[in-house]
Amino acid sequence: MSKLGKFGLAISLMMFGTAVWAGVPAGKETLKISDLAADGSKGPVEFPHAKHVNEFKKADGSAIVCKDCHHMAKSEKDAKSCNACHVLPGKAQKEVDGKKAPFMAEKKGSKYDRKSVIFHKRCLDMCHEAVKKATGKKITSCKTCHK
Repeated sequence: MSKLGKFGLAISLMMFGTAVWAGVPAGKETLKISDLAADGSKGPVEFPHAKHVNEFKKADGSAIVCKDCHHMAKSEKDAKSCNACHVLPGKAQKEVDGKKAPFMAEKKGSKYDRKSVIFHKRCLDMCHEAVKKATGKKITSCKTCHK
């Protein structure tokens, strides 16, 4: 095989490897997040996992990668669900890297405090608001996620 052929093969394998790495595992294309819906304030969230990876972009226009959401992952194989580390109040906090992981949310009376919900902090505050600021496009309201 010529040097050019080997180079082309190497580039193809790298691109294929990147596509596989960036993909969403089978069965995880859409996720139902209902951990915090029990208090009755908002309904569960149908999270379009595949759309976030394959269609949506970050505020700077770049692709969303696993680590953007799965903040503790060192590779896509390390990506775990939020409740692998974060638990609801009243349950024993899990320890991660020698520190207790924050609760999924804090209670305010009988309801969860909206500002403390980890999904709101990670999704809305860190990403959706950044996209809104960069593009002027409002991409969420409560009903966007809570059906």
